[in-house]
Parts: sequence; C-alpha cells; structure tokens
Amino acid sequence: MGAYLVERLVFLEWIRTLAGNEQVYFPQPLAESSFHFARVHSSSLLALEDFDDPHRTTIFRASACVPPPARILAPEGEQLFTFRRDGAGDCTLTPVLDSSRRILAGVRPCDLKAIALMDRFQRATIPDPHYLVRREHTLLIGHDCLHPCDRYCFCDAAGSLAWREGADIFLTPQPGARLLVEALTDQGAVLLAGAGFPACGEVEECRARAEARRPDPFGRRFAASLDDVMAAVAKGWDADVWQEQSMRCFSCGTCNLVCPTCSCFDVRDDFSVEDPDSGRRTRHWDGCMLENFAVVAGGHNFRKSPAARQRHRVMRKFVYQPHRFGGTSFCVGCGRCRRQCTVDIDIFEIASELLAAAGEGA
Repeated sequence: MGAYLVERLVFLEWIRTLAGNEQVYFPQPLAESSFHFARVHSSSLLALEDFDDPHRTTIFRASACVPPPARILAPEGEQLFTFRRDGAGDCTLTPVLDSSRRILAGVRPCDLKAIALMDRFQRATIPDPHYLVRREHTLLIGHDCLHPCDRYCFCDAAGSLAWREGADIFLTPQPGARLLVEALTDQGAVLLAGAGFPACGEVEECRARAEARRPDPFGRRFAASLDDVMAAVAKGWDADVWQEQSMRCFSCGTCNLVCPTCSCFDVRDDFSVEDPDSGRRTRHWDGCMLENFAVVAGGHNFRKSPAARQRHRVMRKFVYQPHRFGGTSFCVGCGRCRRQCTVDIDIFEIASELLAAAGEGA
C-alpha cells in the first residue's frame, strides 16, 4: 500500500502540519518525567524516541504515556445522551455520538494490541455505540519499539511486541534518525498520499535492520510460555499470593485507571434545580480494585477483601477475557500498573509466582 523512508524531523513536521486540519493526538509532556496523549497545537513539543542514543537521554519515553491512548476512545466524563421531559410527562432521549475524526500518532505495539482487544470487547454481546463510533472515525499511527521502555515492561512475554493489527500507518525507526513509514490500510495510504515522502524500495531490509537492533531478551520474560502462564493463573484460585500481595494494597484503583484494557465505568444523571425536566447522562471510569466496586443492593459486597479484588483483576487479564475473546492475554505487558503503583504490586510477579507454584504441583 506504500512505504517511505523519511527523516524523523520531516515526519514530525508533517504531523504538525496535519494537526492544522485534523484532530491529531501525540505524546505530550504532562510533568517533568511523564507524558500523555494530547491534541497537537502549533506550540506543541513533538519528539520521537531516539534509538540511536545509547544513553536514551531524549525527551520522549514511550513508557511515560499515562493514561494510555485507549482512554481517548472511552474518555472520562463521556456524555451518553441528553433527556427532556415534556408537559405530558413523556421523556425524550437524544443520544450523543462523537463521529469527529481523530488521529492517534506514536501508538506503541502494546497499546495497539490493547485497542484491538478493546475493539473486540466493545463489539461483543451488546455493542457499545459510543466507543464504536469514535473508534470508526479514529486512525492509528503505530510506532515500533527497539528497546524496552524500562525495567517494568514485559510486552514481548505478553505477546504484544510484534502487534500491528489496527494500525493504519506504522513507523519503524531506522539508523540515522530516519523512519520506515508504511501504510497498512487504505485510510493510511490516503493519508500519506499527499505527504511527498520519498518511496522506500527496501522494506524487508529496513524491517530486518530494526529487528537486529532489539535486545534479546526484550524486557522481562516469564519462565514459560504465555499459554502456560494463563493456565497457571487459572489454577491459582486458592493461592497464597493474593493475600500476600494485597496486604499492602491501598485499593486506590490506580492500576485500573492506567490499564489500557480496563473498561469498567459508572453512570451519572445530572440536572439542575433550575431546569429539573432536562439533563444528561454521563459515564465515568471505575475500577474493580476500589473497595465499593462490587457492592450491590442490600449492602452485600461480592469482593470485600483486597485479596479477592486482586485475584479478580489478574484473572480477568489472564483467564476470563482470554477465554471469551480468542485466547490472547488481556494483559499487554506495558508495565503501567507496576510503574504507577505506590506500593510496588506487580502483575508480572503475581503471574510468575503462580507459574512457579503450578510447576511445583505438576
């Protein structure tokens, strides 16, 4: 569909130009050492990770993007519909669907996988029109990783490093501050058609050069295959690790909020006393690690203890959702939950302990 070899700064200038006519989101500085996906404006600071720098002192770090880009497709405080009651007491609902086009650029393979998994989840059973309309009008520009983000990531072990599904355009870093820019879909090809980038006639060679620069192992590795890990987690219902890990858990829900495959929400109806006959319904991020998440009518809490909530979170990533949606782990190995946890609870360590326990019992 088209491949180009482009100077990194030229590509970034194209992104800036594109943002003059499109909603373009790109990793932006959020604080001194963290980034988030934000809309690009004329004054935005744009940079891509420099894999030619052995000390990796550049301003961009993929691992610092919190929350993940998947959250742009299911934003906090999203308006679902408005409602109005007429004089006869009948209520009219008007759905609010965001069909504006947007481009998420610089999306790493782990986040591409997360978005692809969320696409499957949101289409299942009762499809979510709010997510799906927004996703239908969103283009993804992926960016390959040649080095692990930091010591927490395990994307290769989670089957995410080679992920390309869902990307309309994919960037592969090349020596000399260049990028292999590939159109993977018709929409991506149309977007690149007018860029004026020089064509690349050695795509396979460029891919091979990038692959050769990756360290082996790439990030943390499990002691067995991902399938074995998921099987071990499935057998670990009564394992001691849940209580051991949860003893220091604050049940703050940060791990849920930064996870690219968490999708739980609560809904709220808002209206004013000045006009009680009209209002709106919005939904807000929620998380299974919060103490009151599983409370039902009558006050019963199905997962009252932190250990039960921790087990549910991990089982959902490695057992429940994989069983329902084709077998691949819903933990993409991005490391965000460990990176952001104030007490260093690590889903990789939990899974590794369950794997070791399963091996001892074999």
